[in-house]
Parts: sequence; C-alpha cells; structure tokens
Amino acid sequence: MDIPPGATVAVEIVKPPRRAAARKTLSRLCQKDPAIRRQHRRIKDKRPSRREWIRGGRYWHHQMRSKPVAELAPGRTYTIRATVDVLRELESVRDCVNITVKQTPAS
Repeated sequence: MDIPPGATVAVEIVKPPRRAAARKTLSRLCQKDPAIRRQHRRIKDKRPSRREWIRGGRYWHHQMRSKPVAELAPGRTYTIRATVDVLRELESVRDCVNITVKQTPAS
C-alpha cells in the first residue's frame, strides 16, 4: 500500500471477515470513524452506566459497556485517518476491504 501516514482514507468492507481476529481488528478500525465515535459517545451518555454498592466499607462500582456501533456488513464505508498503526492493521485485513485515499496530508 502506498498510503502516506496522516492521509484520510475510506475503508469499504467488501466481504465480512471470517477470522475472529480479523473481525476484531476491523471493528476496532471502524470505531475510529468520527461519525461512529459521535454515535458511540451519545449511546454511552444515555445508558444506565453506573451501579454503586458498599462492600467491606468501601464503595464499589460497575460500569456497563455498550456494544460496538460499527457494522461489518459488505458495502459499508468508514472514513479514518491513516496513522502508522492503522496502516499496519489495514494490511492485515486487506482481503476483506477496499481502501481509497480521500485526502493526503499537507506537506
């Protein structure tokens, strides 16, 4: 891949990954999309998030988790910034995605 670090790339899912590790990697990459981050933050703020109780004279709490917002369905497109770690992870799932450069970094 000849994508410079710092570029903005569009990642289109061509086929759903079969390997569990690839699904997890692709899900983590799609969570970096700004629209997905906003949606996840909104869900996180609305959920009943904290349950507190006293145990042994101390306060304990449990933070509930929200499900990943990004769907790994074919045809979905996510826009992310291509940092060095993102490029390395995209290389590992390149058989499942189609990557196009939207904007290159200013030199």
